[in-house]
Amino acid sequence: MGIIREPIIVRPHDSLLHTIKIMTMEYVPKLIVGDENGNPLGVVTQKDVLKFISKMGSRELDSVYVSEVMRKDIVTVTSDIEPLEAAQIMIEKKQPMLIVTSDSGRILGMIIKSDLSQYYGSLIRGIQKISEYMTKNPIIINENSSMHEALNLIFSNDISRLIVVSDGKIVGTITTTDLLYLAPVLKMKEVNVKVKEVMTPTIVIVDEYEDLNYAARLMANRKVKGLPVVGVSGELKGILTTTDIVRALTDEKTRKYLLELKLYTTTF
Repeated sequence: MGIIREPIIVRPHDSLLHTIKIMTMEYVPKLIVGDENGNPLGVVTQKDVLKFISKMGSRELDSVYVSEVMRKDIVTVTSDIEPLEAAQIMIEKKQPMLIVTSDSGRILGMIIKSDLSQYYGSLIRGIQKISEYMTKNPIIINENSSMHEALNLIFSNDISRLIVVSDGKIVGTITTTDLLYLAPVLKMKEVNVKVKEVMTPTIVIVDEYEDLNYAARLMANRKVKGLPVVGVSGELKGILTTTDIVRALTDEKTRKYLLELKLYTTTF
């Protein structure tokens, strides 16, 4: 399967309000910022938007330009890039997105972690367990905590989701996507919205000893980018994200598995 998706592009002089609408309507966490000639200038992520809003004071969302929010440390690749190479670049350079460009530098597409996670789920199975790649001791938050507390935890730990608990039990997750829907009120410090009013109730959890392939396919089918991981007694053990699955693609075991698969299918 292909790992390159159609690019979604905003211009540097588009408003932040316009950008938020595209992110929520298209359900994409990251956008390319390009000029009128189709050349990449930067990227903007949900976390970038939320950080800016939390510090923007009394300014209106439609008065802020994308150029004020975007990050310029982009990485461009060509359309013939292999999935394992894309995964290696993302992890080594800590990039949220790879921009696919033509020989002349024009934007052709983009690759995000969900694309690589979906690739993993479509081909690789039986070689890695969730427990090998999950993040242990995940950051949690109580369901009665405030939206602003959730934001502070997300920013200070440089993550995109928190596991929500109540009386020690997992009740949901709160992500940058959930918080983006509240963008107009995030700058109002006096607004007291509780996490349980914003979170996504947990419907799916995974066992730490499940095949990593199962989790990758589950994320793709449910259109989520992270899953709480539990032990045999249902206790919270960790969190697995698309970033963790991209890391698994950089493992030498994965490379050998895909090479053997290619040799087998070529032979037969």
